[in-house]
Amino acid sequence: MNGDRLTTTTFSGPVKGREENGIIAFRGIRYGAPPTGADRFKPSRRPQPWTNLHDATEYGASAMQMSMGLADAAEASPLKDALAPILPQSGDKARESEDCLFLNVWTPAINDGRKRPVMVWLHGGGFAAGSASWPVYNGAALARNGDVVVVSINHRLNVFGYLYLGDLAGMEYLQSGNAGMLDIMLAIWWVRDNIAHFGGDAGNVTVFGESGGGLKVSTLLACRTHREKRGQSDHPKRARHTLPLARDGDRECARDPE
Repeated sequence: MNGDRLTTTTFSGPVKGREENGIIAFRGIRYGAPPTGADRFKPSRRPQPWTNLHDATEYGASAMQMSMGLADAAEASPLKDALAPILPQSGDKARESEDCLFLNVWTPAINDGRKRPVMVWLHGGGFAAGSASWPVYNGAALARNGDVVVVSINHRLNVFGYLYLGDLAGMEYLQSGNAGMLDIMLAIWWVRDNIAHFGGDAGNVTVFGESGGGLKVSTLLACRTHREKRGQSDHPKRARHTLPLARDGDRECARDPE
């Protein structure tokens, strides 16, 4: 598979993935500006554009989070060995950062004129832990067997994603208690605007997850939404719902980014 078939574009800039057993994998694509410094606890924003080709072959940082207990334990055990393909290990802590708004895409092909169904995966771990880079969440097999485009995302967790500061810090922090959900919505808007370049159909998107990811799907469903875009959810069963696009004058969960 030559380089041209591994390179595509996004609204922020060009990206290059890697071929893995017949599937093209793009890892660590930035979908949001770093939510750090003055932007900490605030709604996520689209990233600054880039012009150089971005090497999207390695996962981006995971969100800052609590210890996973057994996965971080120093002593070996049969249970820890059994969980190794599923949970992160202690070395993964080095890849945690507040700058964590990255997503991954697995697709059978890009720029081929196809409009494949898109499946957006929300990782487990409650609202406090987890990462799209956990080994068990690799989307290659699903993309290959289902001829679909799989997207997984990292977003803010725990106090960085859900600590409400509006009463203490003023109006600009009124949405701080939903920052992690606003990250997810920004990622869904990224899918809407970019997934056609990855062989996907922006009009046929299923958002699904397990455990905490399933709860986040349910939270998305609870948001007041537009009728302009429709998608699907899978927790625990498929249901039609409108994607969270805001209109002026409504009290929405979030507004479409500038």
